[in-house]
Amino acid sequence: MAARLCAKTSPRIALIKHGGIVLTVGDLTRPGAYGLHLPALADAADMLVDAPKHWSDWHLELATGRGRPAEFVDDSRARLICKPSGWVDVDRASSTSMLHLPTKPAAYEIAQPRLGMSAVIAAYWRGNYSFHAGVFLAAGAAWGVLGDRGVGKSSLMATLALMGVPVLADDALILDGRQQVLAGPRCIDLRKQAATALGVGESIGVVGTRERFRMRLAPVPCEVPLGGFVCLEWGRMALISVPPDERVGALVRSFALRLPERSEQAHAALMELLVLPMVRFRRPRALVRIEESAQRLLREIEALDDAPRARIQSAGCH
Repeated sequence: MAARLCAKTSPRIALIKHGGIVLTVGDLTRPGAYGLHLPALADAADMLVDAPKHWSDWHLELATGRGRPAEFVDDSRARLICKPSGWVDVDRASSTSMLHLPTKPAAYEIAQPRLGMSAVIAAYWRGNYSFHAGVFLAAGAAWGVLGDRGVGKSSLMATLALMGVPVLADDALILDGRQQVLAGPRCIDLRKQAATALGVGESIGVVGTRERFRMRLAPVPCEVPLGGFVCLEWGRMALISVPPDERVGALVRSFALRLPERSEQAHAALMELLVLPMVRFRRPRALVRIEESAQRLLREIEALDDAPRARIQSAGCH
């Protein structure tokens, strides 16, 4: 039997200053993430942002479920697999996600990593793209960090956060129709090796397919204009502009949802993304050099001739 999650209040007060941006967050009256207002996740409000009024109300329900049924996505419903077992049914008309999992998850487990699948589907129904990517703020805009699994996206995000750089999302870049990046949950989930090397993170046990060491993140603006993309690779430290003919492939490989058909609106949106700066950033695997790498990346982005400047008009979540 499905049960609607019960919402409770969970206040948070914080202040962040970075690059001329000052953001004060008080009680979260509308806890949310990725463009969704999530009243059922008020118990995890310290991991969320205060959703603007124009973010969609989204409902979450829980049900018991094991196995791996067939996935599908159509114009009104979707079913996506949860690893290692279970699935989530997403209904467009009711703006509801029903999570079928072997055991009842805590609210903080739903906020990260279970929420991302629903956010990706909701973005698809709005006609917007989403990517497997970390997102940080530099040069007055949001930069998506693309790369294959194991290339160190989360460890780079954690290092940037430790340096005081606002991190908007750990592993999902969700866009709206204005090329605004929508802030994700306020945490980064690291593997043990990276957490130990960086001296951050607290084990929350096995969630999904691996043990997670969770690092909490500072508040950020709810929406930030997308400035460009960084494609991560291992190698000798270097930053190289990605040629135009390679940019489509880089974006497609990082799609959070790969479907054979897209609307003309979506194709037009993809073309707009291709004109943004995209760089290939190579850096050594050694974690002892990760802060050096992060500093180099920030300097190079600030120095880009076509990097956006002062594009954030308001840091608040209105």
